[in-house]
Amino acid sequence: MMDYFLDNWGSFIGIAGLIITGLGVIISYLAFHRAGKARDAAAAAKVASDETRAAITRTLTTVDLERAIALAQRLKELHRANQWETCLEHYQPLRVMLSEIRSRHPALTPELRRTLETAIIDVTGMENAVIAALRESAAITAAAEFYRTLNRIQSELEAISSSIHF
Repeated sequence: MMDYFLDNWGSFIGIAGLIITGLGVIISYLAFHRAGKARDAAAAAKVASDETRAAITRTLTTVDLERAIALAQRLKELHRANQWETCLEHYQPLRVMLSEIRSRHPALTPELRRTLETAIIDVTGMENAVIAALRESAAITAAAEFYRTLNRIQSELEAISSSIHF
């Protein structure tokens, strides 16, 4: 089920965006009708547009957060199974998701921004360590550390996800 979601997340985002856009149009239409004056209608339309934009941004950020949480979980499972070559396929997408969350989050505090930047650096470090070990045909000795790091990243992403809904 998770693989299906990960493979088709773009479709889900498109559908969610379409629904939110439709709601924005309806809100704008109702706001326009309720406003008796042209100036009030323009202001109401602007407010509705801003609310719709914020809702779309929250939705996209939430989807990115949920995908990043799932991908961190997948990496933990791959680490446990010592499937290091398969891990290499997932580090870069996780970094991209973390970067998108950092740039798109509607109210990212400096502390959360640093948290995401640290997570990106940590994932890059994991990837570099795995690449080096595979190149040298050496054992990965930091698997337990990787697992703790991914747990921390996952917890931080879950906290950010919770904060979006408030």
